[in-house]
Amino acid sequence: MKEKKMISIDQFTADERLAVEERVKELTQKHLLRTGHAPDSKKEKGLIAEARETVMAEKQAKEKANAAKKPVRKKKPSALTASEVGDFNWSASVVRGRR
Repeated sequence: MKEKKMISIDQFTADERLAVEERVKELTQKHLLRTGHAPDSKKEKGLIAEARETVMAEKQAKEKANAAKKPVRKKKPSALTASEVGDFNWSASVVRGRR
């Protein structure tokens, strides 16, 4: 079985830490309603890990959405590698190669 590493609380901002705490409370309450008793230490650790994972996933989704809004910088044609060249403009090449 693959064991997941717990995400460190240091990776979160103050607002995200509050969101993690709220999520842990929600999951604990859900467990209490489902089973009728409070979670033991092992289950509580799993709930904390799950809360951190969900908040981190939300954080990464926001970062990805913000990164998508940033315009892509185009490279100069002379700086492109062979795999990045989509269509080659021969007339521009001939003009540049003149002496």
